[in-house]
Amino acid sequence: MKCEICGGVLVWDYENGEIVCSQCGVVQDKIFSSDIPGYDISTKNSRESRVGRQRVNSNRKPYSHRYKRLLKLYLTASRRVNSKPWLEVDYNKLFVTGRFVKTIISLSSKRARESIEKHNYWEDVNKGLKLLEAVNPALLARSERCKYALAYMVVKTVETGKMPSEEEVISVFNVSETSYRRLRSIVVNIQSHPALIQFKNT
Repeated sequence: MKCEICGGVLVWDYENGEIVCSQCGVVQDKIFSSDIPGYDISTKNSRESRVGRQRVNSNRKPYSHRYKRLLKLYLTASRRVNSKPWLEVDYNKLFVTGRFVKTIISLSSKRARESIEKHNYWEDVNKGLKLLEAVNPALLARSERCKYALAYMVVKTVETGKMPSEEEVISVFNVSETSYRRLRSIVVNIQSHPALIQFKNT
């Protein structure tokens, strides 16, 4: 028999009279039988009472449906990031939403988010993201770090007329020198777009 949650092998916990998964430890069912060695048979436990108690407990699971669902999510997420130390799971968000959308992130992206927060760049980044969407939504189809870096570079170039320095962008957004040069080229190429001109004049 296999575990309903993780597919692990089920074993019998002799002392507690329970069927337990050997992998995730979830109790699958309880056993009530006078044929099991060590089962305490008292004079007041008649065959009728044992049968009745077995009937009551046969369909009862000692774990809730919610616990089963959360454990399944946890095991699935753990398998996805197994042997991938550069990835991290936001289990709090996963358990709340029940979905894997934006719940598995790279440690590099996490550090970039923390750095953006530290430097108070989120306002500029969000304005830049809206600009990029207006220019061409396909520009947002890149890694999270590069997307935020491009957004910041666009909005600061439009507002100040100067491209943010390579040192600043690499340090804050945790991108490589090669990525910075590619992003800079994109910013230069879209400077004449009407959406950027309109933003500059507002």
